[in-house]
Amino acid sequence: MQLDTFQFASLVVATVLIAAAGYIINDYFDSKADLINRPGRVIIGRLITRRWAMTLHVVFTAIGILSGAYLAMSVHKLGLVMVFVFTSGVLWFYSTTYKRQLLIGNILISVLVGLVPLTVILFEFPLLVKRYALYTLATGVNFDYLIFWIVSYSVFAFMVNLIREIIKDMEDFEGDYIFGRQTVPIVWGMKMSSVIICSLIVITIVPIIYILINFLFDKLSLVYITGLILIPFLYIGIRIFLADSKKEYHTLSQLIKLIMLGGLLYCPLVTYIIHSIKV
Repeated sequence: MQLDTFQFASLVVATVLIAAAGYIINDYFDSKADLINRPGRVIIGRLITRRWAMTLHVVFTAIGILSGAYLAMSVHKLGLVMVFVFTSGVLWFYSTTYKRQLLIGNILISVLVGLVPLTVILFEFPLLVKRYALYTLATGVNFDYLIFWIVSYSVFAFMVNLIREIIKDMEDFEGDYIFGRQTVPIVWGMKMSSVIICSLIVITIVPIIYILINFLFDKLSLVYITGLILIPFLYIGIRIFLADSKKEYHTLSQLIKLIMLGGLLYCPLVTYIIHSIKV
């Protein structure tokens, strides 16, 4: 990694605070529907006032953008601060408008999740090019392989989050219907939503299997990806057609989170595998 400790910490702070601000503003505008969908987990209006929620949203967003601005200046790419400004704006409009529109909100929030791995390379790449410029010119080596893996992670994050978004809409069907939202389950029905989820699962796991067969030849990767990603995905694909209660949809939504975590924790496993091969 080319970013120093403080630069990387700035990236983490910017990402976490802007995401937290997004969650706050989403809960702010969703508080009435959440009283129906998940009454036990409503925070705004119960544990903190709406005014405090808005204040926290503004403070978190401001600190997040300032942290991103510092990072952009430190790598001499000030224009990259727009990544954080853009993300903050999209999260606001997602909560106020796009969330109520068919698929647009689901896709937008999934795009933002997919951008997280790409954000790292956006700040790392200029430093990599600068440090290894002479080496790459002399050897012809490039960073295509690295970019391939990061883009693959981003696509994986996008697809997994999109699946979870639709499952959450199935879980929140009652409240969303009362407040007139145009979600996939409301517009196209629960059965079609299940078909869409299964289709997205297939679209997600086919490239994973391809990569597993053609690029990953170690047993650790085979066992890890099969056990923590492929099998849970297949289970969700089957259970989504059998589920008929809010509790069951919530369980599947939580399982998607575990798949996300499994994908994330594959990074340290890869590091271990690479070091083992070197040894």
